[in-house]
Amino acid sequence: MEYTTRDPCGQEGCRESRFFLDNGLWFCRRGHQQLGRQVEEDPDDFGTQGKTSRVKKPVVEKAQKKYRGRQAYRLYLDVYQLILWKQCHALVNDKGFPPQFENVVRDLWALRLETYATKIADPADEDSQPEFFSSQPAGAREDTHTEAFKSGSKVVQWPRLIDTIALCYLAALLMRLPVSIADFYRLAMRNEIPYYQALFHVPRDMKDKLPQAYLSFLDTSRLLKAEDLHNAIPELALFYCGRFKMQFPPLNAPSLMYRLIRRLALPVHIYPVAKRLKELLGFTFEYPSQVVSTRKPLDKPELQMVTLVVIATKLLFPFDDVQRHPASAHEPTVQAIDWDAWAEVQDRFEKRDASAGRIGKGKEILVNEGDALTMTPDQLDDYMDWYENSWLDRSTGASALASLFPLGSSAEESRPATVTAEDDEEEAIDSMLQMARRYLKNRTVLSDVDPDIPRPGSQYARYRDESDLPATARTFYETAAKVIGIPLPILVRCVHHAEAQINKWLEDQRRIKHFAEQPVAESEDSEQEITEQHSE
Repeated sequence: MEYTTRDPCGQEGCRESRFFLDNGLWFCRRGHQQLGRQVEEDPDDFGTQGKTSRVKKPVVEKAQKKYRGRQAYRLYLDVYQLILWKQCHALVNDKGFPPQFENVVRDLWALRLETYATKIADPADEDSQPEFFSSQPAGAREDTHTEAFKSGSKVVQWPRLIDTIALCYLAALLMRLPVSIADFYRLAMRNEIPYYQALFHVPRDMKDKLPQAYLSFLDTSRLLKAEDLHNAIPELALFYCGRFKMQFPPLNAPSLMYRLIRRLALPVHIYPVAKRLKELLGFTFEYPSQVVSTRKPLDKPELQMVTLVVIATKLLFPFDDVQRHPASAHEPTVQAIDWDAWAEVQDRFEKRDASAGRIGKGKEILVNEGDALTMTPDQLDDYMDWYENSWLDRSTGASALASLFPLGSSAEESRPATVTAEDDEEEAIDSMLQMARRYLKNRTVLSDVDPDIPRPGSQYARYRDESDLPATARTFYETAAKVIGIPLPILVRCVHHAEAQINKWLEDQRRIKHFAEQPVAESEDSEQEITEQHSE
C-alpha cells in the first residue's frame, strides 16, 4: 500500500503523518478518516489523483442579537425596574430607610406600569418600532399630559432615569419621611444609589439585547442638577394625581424646616416666625394635584419653605447696618447677626474637606483637568478609587494588558476606617453651631415709647432682582439656594413674590381699619350737631 506524507492526523491525539487514499477519502496509517479532504476520481482524466473539495459545514442560523418591538419594550421595562430595585435596596440597607419603603415604591411603579400594558401585550406589534420616542417626563406639558398615557396612544412616554429618583422621593413623601430633594440629589452625586452609569448594574446579556435607542434613555450624558429633580418630581406627582386620583400629603415641614434652619446656622427663633408667615400666605406645602395654565415656582413645597425662612430671617436679622432696638429683653430680636462673620463660618464649613486634605464625598465627579494639577497624592488616590468603583465596567472581559495595571489601591486596606458622609456633615454642622458666638451679638434694649426709635422689622428691604442684593444678603441667598438645590434667581423671585403678597395683606388690613374707624367718626360728628341744636 502506498502512503503519502501529509500533516499530522490530530484525531484522538494521533500524530501519524502517513496517509493512504481509499475510495476518494484519506485515512491515516492508523485508520482515522480525515474530514474535509475528500478526493473524487475523474473518469476522463486517467492517472490523476482527482480533485480536492472541502466538505461544507452545516449552516447554523444566527440568533437575533437585538430585540425589537414588543420584546424590546418588555426588556427595557425589566432593566428599568432592576435599576429602581437596586436604588431601593441601597436606601433601605445602607441609608436606614424603613423596610416598608420598598413596598411603597413597588406599588407606585406597578401603577405606572399599567400605562404600558397595551404596548407590551399587543401580539400584532411584534416586529414594529414605536412611532415616537420621547424622553420627556410624564405629563411634562399640559397638552400631552392626558394624551401621552391614554390607552392605545401612539405617543410612548418612556420613563427616564431621573424618574427613578423622583419615584423614590414620592414614596418617601407618602411615608412622611423627613427627606428633602437635596438629600436625594446628594445621594445620586455621591453614587450611593445607582444613577451615574446605572447600566453597570445590569447583567450584560440584558444590555446586549436592548437596542441603542433604549439604552440612551438610561445613559447619563450630563451631570444631574438639583433643579432637574425640582422639575421632575412635580410632573410625576401630577401624573399620579391626574391618572389615578392620588393625593400626596404635605411635607413633613417641622423636621425639614428645622434641618434647614440648623444647616444655615440660624437661631431657632426663625421657626415660629416662619410658621406664622405660612398661615398668612396660605402655603400648604403640598404638590399641585391639577394642571394649571401658569406654573409658578412658589407652587413647589420646598421652595415655599425656604422662602419663609428667608423672609423670617430678613424680619428678625436684617442685612443692613441700621441699629434697631427691641422694646423688651424677652423678644427674639434681642440678638443680631454679624453677617460678615456668619459668611466666614459658612465658608469654613464648605471648605472643610479641602482643609483636611480630601476631595469631599460627591465632589469627585466635579474634578476637571485643571484640578488634577493641584491635587495632593492622597486626593489623587481618593479620586482614582472613586473612578474605579463608579466608572469601571467589570462585566467586560479583561484584556491582555490588564495584568500590567492592577486594580485597587495598595494602601486601601491600611487606611483607617472613616465615618460616613452623613456623619461627617452632621459633625461639621455641630461644630459650626458651636461657633455661633462669633456672629451673634446683643442689641441694646430700649423700652421708651418714642416712635422715632427704629424697631426690629422696620425699614424692611425688598429685592426684586439678583443685582439688587447687597453683599451680605447675596451670601445668605446663595447659601440658602445651594442648600435647597435651586438657582439664585429663582429664590430671589420667590421671595419677592411672597413679599408682594404680604405687602398686599398689610394694605388690606390698613384699609379695613380705616373704614372701620370712619363710621365711628361720623357718628360722633352727628351727635355733636344734635347737642348743639338742643342747646340753642
